[in-house]
Amino acid sequence: MGLTHGQVFVYTLMTVISILFLFVTNAYLFRMNFEDWRSVPIPSLLWVNTGSLVLASAGMAWAINGAKKSDLQTIKVGLAIGGLFAIVFVSGQTWAWQQLTTSGFFIAANPANTFFYLITALHALHVLGGMAAWFYVTLKTFKQDASILQPESIGLLGTYWHYMLLVWVMLFGLLLLT
Repeated sequence: MGLTHGQVFVYTLMTVISILFLFVTNAYLFRMNFEDWRSVPIPSLLWVNTGSLVLASAGMAWAINGAKKSDLQTIKVGLAIGGLFAIVFVSGQTWAWQQLTTSGFFIAANPANTFFYLITALHALHVLGGMAAWFYVTLKTFKQDASILQPESIGLLGTYWHYMLLVWVMLFGLLLLT
């Protein structure tokens, strides 16, 4: 049994994203050894944002479970929860950046600031890409009935969402530990 076109696309996308973040992480770890590095205080709001992303992923898991059972109502609730908490996550990231700039931690003030904004913005952009896919799948789901619903789309969306959570946990851990 081979992979579908959708699976090939999503798995390739996740591979490319992994390579991008590995390069950024490598550059971050290399650059932090220079004398001009002054660590950025991690806004406590990032913990709330992490919780939001966990809840977004849980919503997607709920939608996937509904798709496996062909339960349209469960799918809709799961997609709604996933999308709502993804919006909360991206909004929270924006708010955290505003808190840092208000406190004088501007993007170009030192290399640590630049990397903090780069890492968190790159991740937020990939979440926004996932939100575009979420919007498309959710629109299709709310317009159609369960008999013509494509559970593979929800499964792939959920896979991407869980992957974005995993990437965030690793990036957030890196920021906390360095």
